[in-house]
Amino acid sequence: MRVAIGLCMVALVACSTQLPESTPDSGIPDAQVVPDGAPDAAVAPGELRGVWVTRFAYTTQAQLEAIIDRAAAANFNAVFVQIRGEGDAYYRSAHEPWAKRLTGTLGRDPGWDPLQVAIDRAHGHGMQLHAYFNVLSAWSAATTVPQAEGARQHALRAHPEWLAVTANGTNTDTEYRWFSPGNPAVRAHIVATATDLMTRYAIDGLHLDRIRMPGTAYSHDAVTTAAYNTAKSANPSLTWAAFMRAQVDQMVADLHSAVVATRPTAVLSAAVWGIYDRLPGCTTSQGFADYFQDSLHWLDAGTIDALVPMIYWSIEPGACTDWTALLDSFVTRRAGRHIWAGMNALDDGAWDFSQVRSRVLRSRDVAQGLVVYASSYLDANLARWSEFPGTTASPGVFFEPAAVPAMSWK
Repeated sequence: MRVAIGLCMVALVACSTQLPESTPDSGIPDAQVVPDGAPDAAVAPGELRGVWVTRFAYTTQAQLEAIIDRAAAANFNAVFVQIRGEGDAYYRSAHEPWAKRLTGTLGRDPGWDPLQVAIDRAHGHGMQLHAYFNVLSAWSAATTVPQAEGARQHALRAHPEWLAVTANGTNTDTEYRWFSPGNPAVRAHIVATATDLMTRYAIDGLHLDRIRMPGTAYSHDAVTTAAYNTAKSANPSLTWAAFMRAQVDQMVADLHSAVVATRPTAVLSAAVWGIYDRLPGCTTSQGFADYFQDSLHWLDAGTIDALVPMIYWSIEPGACTDWTALLDSFVTRRAGRHIWAGMNALDDGAWDFSQVRSRVLRSRDVAQGLVVYASSYLDANLARWSEFPGTTASPGVFFEPAAVPAMSWK
């Protein structure tokens, strides 16, 4: 069975691979007028064309600007730039310290503001900028949280009781330590952090990732356990899984309320497990049962504007990870909101644009847009970017620019 690393997830195993750094040069020709009858040129009005830019893709302003330039030249219309990874900030936060990756020291001002740079560069190209915000991943599992330089300390250093733990009181996830969504103080801190960001930065969207638990063994911290015991006393049929899903649901609802109150025109989206529930006869992992992520409920409840299911496999009819079948499982239950098809730029670790093209065309038929993982994979060979717009002689799937689709409820 195929397994592909994606936006901080693999639907069968945990993801821990860091992506290579980007390079600053572009080299993509300007798009030209599409000839009549070009096979890939027809675009329905409104199609989100996004690319994820992880925090591993850039360390300098020039690198970040160049990535956005390449995306604009390839006729993408939205960039999802990661600005919170593990309780840290790639922007001037009033609540969390500067990310260690930027300078080597947690809390040290890098002398530039990645989020503002990304906003300015994207808006300069007429593109949307979505602030890609890891919600519940708190710190690397491999290292302890260091003392930060400056006044703002990491939340887990100040509040170790906010850690999501198993029944024996420890974190056993090999990738991250996690915040516990069952603790109201945790949710309040994350909402305050997001509210501060949206108040001071002109983002077009807040894009949630890591909005789940690392597994069914979490989180038996004291506050969450006490809350569950109280809730179960009132409702003896309440299961641990249902209770924990409700805690993650509440985190999403709280962030939705913050968006409505602070930046109501901004889009709240979430990158979610690519398999909500298993296809018939399959034994893959699933977001609902294995990670307490009831993403379809957020659509039904109106607490999310768009889901981006991270379906990082090929179109392979009959397979348990068939991209088309998994996308359709989200689209048919979208409750009037948007589904942006998440896809890996690679197939089994290799570049195969015929698969990319097929996924783009399928998403164009049924979804409201797509997001490609990730800029680093495209930067591994800059010619990959140019295959999206193509040329006059051989127009690509993004040959013509497209507008971002409107959301009638916004």
